[in-house]
Amino acid sequence: MVVCLAAILGWAQQSYKVTIDLTKVTNDQVPVVIEVPAIASSVAEYHMAKVVPGTYSISDFGRFVTDFKALDAQGKALNVTVMGSGKNIYRIEEASRLRTISYHVHDTFDKAPGYDDNFIFEPGGTSIEKERDVFVLNTFGFVGYIDGMKFKPYELTVKHNETIYGATALIRKSATADTDVFLAGNFNYLADGPIMYCVPDTVSRNIAGANVMVSLYSPNGKIAASEVMDNLYDLMVAQSKYLGGKLPVDRYAYLIYLTDQNSLSGSMGALEHSYSSVYTLPEGGANELAQTVRDVAAHEFFHIVTPLNIHSEEIHDFNYIEPKMSQHLWLYEGVTEYSSLHVQVKYGLFSREKFLTEIREKLLVADQFPSGIAFTEMSRRILEPKFEKMYANVYYKGALIGLCLDLHLIKYSNGTKDLQWLLRELAKEYGTEKPFKDAELFQKIETLTYPEIGAFLKIYVAGQMDLPLKEVLSWAGVSYEKEKLSKQLTLGKIGIGVNDRQEIVIANTATMNAFGKAMGYQRNDVIVSLNGKLINLTSVQDVLDTFAKGKEGEQVEMVVRRLVDGQEKEITLTAPGVAVEVVDKHVLNFMPTPNDSQVRIRENWLTATPLN
Repeated sequence: MVVCLAAILGWAQQSYKVTIDLTKVTNDQVPVVIEVPAIASSVAEYHMAKVVPGTYSISDFGRFVTDFKALDAQGKALNVTVMGSGKNIYRIEEASRLRTISYHVHDTFDKAPGYDDNFIFEPGGTSIEKERDVFVLNTFGFVGYIDGMKFKPYELTVKHNETIYGATALIRKSATADTDVFLAGNFNYLADGPIMYCVPDTVSRNIAGANVMVSLYSPNGKIAASEVMDNLYDLMVAQSKYLGGKLPVDRYAYLIYLTDQNSLSGSMGALEHSYSSVYTLPEGGANELAQTVRDVAAHEFFHIVTPLNIHSEEIHDFNYIEPKMSQHLWLYEGVTEYSSLHVQVKYGLFSREKFLTEIREKLLVADQFPSGIAFTEMSRRILEPKFEKMYANVYYKGALIGLCLDLHLIKYSNGTKDLQWLLRELAKEYGTEKPFKDAELFQKIETLTYPEIGAFLKIYVAGQMDLPLKEVLSWAGVSYEKEKLSKQLTLGKIGIGVNDRQEIVIANTATMNAFGKAMGYQRNDVIVSLNGKLINLTSVQDVLDTFAKGKEGEQVEMVVRRLVDGQEKEITLTAPGVAVEVVDKHVLNFMPTPNDSQVRIRENWLTATPLN
């Protein structure tokens, strides 16, 4: 007689064993099977994520689950009740008998049955494309946890076709031609480890002691991973220097999914993770994507500092069902965004003038959000409808907070400290496993620095006062005018938009002025070039800014592509330039004759070799 040892000793599994089978996709659904740890209680809840870190919005991944079953050791189904409007909680009766959970998962990139208009930002979603053999596995969209057992280890097995490869920063226990096994210490680590499966186009390089990988999916083969790596290499070298010469991680993965279709969310971008980032961007060639990828990657990569090494208790023990949000989005997103620009000017990747242009753009967009609201209050309540609409301001006013804090530190330390110094000190104090208490961070920063720094944080971040930009920028010899009257060339008072092919088009001619009429614009004209400079998503802003500074009366030449008798033809439009009076907002310029103090602060701020 054969006796089962498990039956004698009792069920004692202490980890989750998850299997996702990408070879058995039906109706855009992937089967998931989970062997669960031993449960002592009579009732248990299996949770799918309602909210995930870094998104600051409600996702309700439970709504993409179908055919949920909870089975005992003999394969007998246990009673399950789906709870909550988001369908994220599965209440399981007789849970002490539970051995296996199984279900199917719809992806979020496509509009599945029952998928309402709460579309998930694609970098934080899931893609199941059997026909193209590409899969974006944000693991929190496929796998959940038993409430109270979130910190048990996970072993994730992914079965796949031999023709595709799974790129990730997760630890691989083993791999064969058609099966990968990954390990994660708990659900937080698993959720922090996205995987992208596709026909392999992957390249790795060692940068400052870290293995950096780029994995790319380009549906029409317009760009290769090696081209993206070449584009990012000098940026990452600069970032490593910016962070003190050594990266705080031993590995990092860029998972880049390019698409030739419009997204459901209407957005493109990226989502950060501790050791990786996921990108969904419109497909294009190396030249078209170069600056977009650099700008987005610069931001996402800096998240290895915040929140990986500096984060609050709310993030450290994140509640995926009823999260309590931290009040420090200014730090996690705002300082990160500022650093992504600052590193590029400090290490000569773009000019000082471009840096001021980027800061001005932050000011212009920040104007579109309500003023008089404390940033800490907005952060703490970001999931509430009123404040959720303000989230994007973390990349604008949040970055300006970072700028002001940097200049405060440089000024009051006489150039011996700056924002990066502060982040390194906070990382030493806390690190990956030691969170700070939300209410104590400002006092900790003041203790490390000066009373003036504490006052700035209390008045302008926890308070409702507008940032003191004119004063702060003057310390570095930068003049700032909130409004300035000037004359600029008019483009014709037309509306500019983007078509399905990601081309710049004339979208509206309803308010066209005399110059526009002289040019002869037509709605849906594709703008090819302006005064000999090519127009595309990457170049359009710089070209238009240069055009506006031109001389009145000089001939303006625009080449457009227009549908004529059913065929697209390139047409050259010309007219003498016309200047109009405009009110410029947020005008920034370097002072031509700064004093010694201003020169010292400016050089400490904008160069890699500071002046003492």
